[in-house]
Amino acid sequence: MRKHLFTWIFIVLCLLPGLGMLVLGPSPLLANEAAPRTPALNAHFLSDLTDYVGTRFAFRPYLVSARSFLFEKLFRSSAEEQVILGREAELYYTSTVEDYAGEGLPQEDLVRIARHLRLLQDTTEARGASFLFTVAPNKNTLIPDRMPRRFPFGHETSNYARLKPLLAEYGVHTVDLEELLAGRPELYYRTDSHWTAEGAALAADALLSGLEIESHFAMGPFSEEGLHIGDLYQMLYPTGHGREAELVFTPGFSYGTEGDAREGNAITIRTHAAAGTEHDSRSLRCLRDSFGIALYPYLAEVFENAVFSRSQDYSAQAFAAMDEDAVILEIVERNLSLLLPASEEGGLTA
Repeated sequence: MRKHLFTWIFIVLCLLPGLGMLVLGPSPLLANEAAPRTPALNAHFLSDLTDYVGTRFAFRPYLVSARSFLFEKLFRSSAEEQVILGREAELYYTSTVEDYAGEGLPQEDLVRIARHLRLLQDTTEARGASFLFTVAPNKNTLIPDRMPRRFPFGHETSNYARLKPLLAEYGVHTVDLEELLAGRPELYYRTDSHWTAEGAALAADALLSGLEIESHFAMGPFSEEGLHIGDLYQMLYPTGHGREAELVFTPGFSYGTEGDAREGNAITIRTHAAAGTEHDSRSLRCLRDSFGIALYPYLAEVFENAVFSRSQDYSAQAFAAMDEDAVILEIVERNLSLLLPASEEGGLTA
C-alpha cells in the first residue's frame, strides 16, 4: 500500500505543473526571457509545444526560486547558468566571462570593427553631423575583486582592451567610460548587470562633453527613492523579495517622450525638450542597448529633439539614412562582436 502511495504522489507531482497551467494559466516569463512561440498545428508543433510548456508551466517561478535558494545555501553557487554568484553578494552576468578572462576575438576581427566604426564616422560626418562611439563596461571589468577566484582575470587581452589602441589608430571619436568609472563599485547595482542613475549621469556628462556640450548631471543630487530589483537577482529568485536602494536623479527631467511605454525598453523612443527650457538646438540619434535605459533621460534633457534606438543595424547604409545633427553609438562591452560588419565596406578614409 505504501509503495503505491509513493507512486501516486510521484505521478501527481509530475502532472501538477501541467494541470496547474490548464487551471491557472501560463506562468509569467522570467527576467530577460524571450516569449516562446505559441504552439500551432504545423511542422514545428512538437518543438514549439516543448518550448512553450518548458517556460510557462505552472508554479515555475516558485520552483526556480527554491532551486536557487538550495544551490546558494548548500553549494555556494548559482543555479542559473546565466548568473555568477560573486563575493560580497555581488552578482555577475555569465556572458561577460570571456571578456573578464581575456578570451577575445581574433585581432583581425578587432581591426575590422575599428575600420567599420571609422566608416560609420566618415558616413556621419560627410553630411555635417557629429559622431561619437562609447562602450559601457561590463561590471566585472570595473569590479573584478568580487568575482569568484576560479575565474582568472585577463582583461588586458579582452576585446575592448585590444580595441582601444585600434580606435585611436583609425581616429574613431571615442569616450572611454572604463577609465571614467573604474574603481567606483557603487556606480553599478550589486544584483544587476547595469549602472545606477549616478553611473549613467557620469557617462552622460562625458558623452555630452565629447559633443562639446557642458553638463553637470553627475553632481546630482541623487536620492534613494524606492527599491530596485536587479535583473540578475530576478533570474535567480523570480519570487524573491531581495531589493537594493533605487538611486534617482533628484532634480528630475522635463523632456517629453513618444514611444516610451516600456519604461526605456522600447525599440524606438523619441523625445523633445520642454518649452521654455535651455537646450541644445541640435538633434540627436543615439543607438543604444539596455544601458541606455538609465542613460537616455540625461541626453534627452539636453537636445531639442532626439531619437533613441535599440536597433542593431550598424551598417553604413543605416547611418547614411540618418538625418540628425549628432550620432552616438553606445554598446555594452560584452556585445562588441555585434559591430563586426557582414563584409568589408568601401569608402574608408585613412
